[in-house]
Amino acid sequence: MKKFLSVWAVTVGIAQALSALPVVQVPDMPPETYRPTVTVGYSKTLTFENALNSPLWDKLPSYSLMRYVTDITLIDVRATETTKVKYMFNDDSLFVRAEMQDSDVVTIAHKNQGHFYMEGDVLEVFIKPEKGTYYWEFYSTPNKFFTTYFFPARGTHGLPSNYDKISVKLQVDAKINGTLNNQTDRDKSWIGLIAIPRTELEKFGTRFGFGNKWTIMTARYNFSRYLPFREQSSYPQCTRGFHSTEYYAAIKFINLDTEKK
Repeated sequence: MKKFLSVWAVTVGIAQALSALPVVQVPDMPPETYRPTVTVGYSKTLTFENALNSPLWDKLPSYSLMRYVTDITLIDVRATETTKVKYMFNDDSLFVRAEMQDSDVVTIAHKNQGHFYMEGDVLEVFIKPEKGTYYWEFYSTPNKFFTTYFFPARGTHGLPSNYDKISVKLQVDAKINGTLNNQTDRDKSWIGLIAIPRTELEKFGTRFGFGNKWTIMTARYNFSRYLPFREQSSYPQCTRGFHSTEYYAAIKFINLDTEKK
């Protein structure tokens, strides 16, 4: 009995000591150093017809997608199959162009406005004005289908109403270095291009371009018979899911038509 009481007393003492320690609060927002800056170039000469292979892309930096992880110790891990993304805009659209290594280009997407991340390879773009709560999610597939979702706020993510069809239509293009949906060979890559209408981004009053602050993230789902798992990646890298808007990169706009050669 005395032994039991002594153990009980020690346990109580430890509990009281721990209760006196300050509670460590995990911040909802990561430090600002988690939010990098990406360059988005403007050119009046850019069009959807020439955007996939325009030499203007050579004037811009590319950003490498990093593997999506849930363990902070794995931060900065590069994707097995790499992706490099660049951004441009003109008077009508924002253009997102991604070059993706892909050993097995595959998708069963067959119509627009699908949940393509459950159907195969997909390129995703998330865009949000810095001061607004609302944001968009755009998809493009190797076989040129698109999806657009609008979210009034991150706190509404998951509501069925967010996935209602909206009238905006994207222009998308793709080029496959390999064969689509053929698992008997080994593919090399595909290029995805998404043209997002500025009229959609600006419909709440915040212009997309010089003098305004916007944020962006590009992500990818990659399915392959040659990978040990479905690989997800993004830039910026995040550990809380692709709807973690606090990780989206800040946009720096530059004018490619006026910069010195």
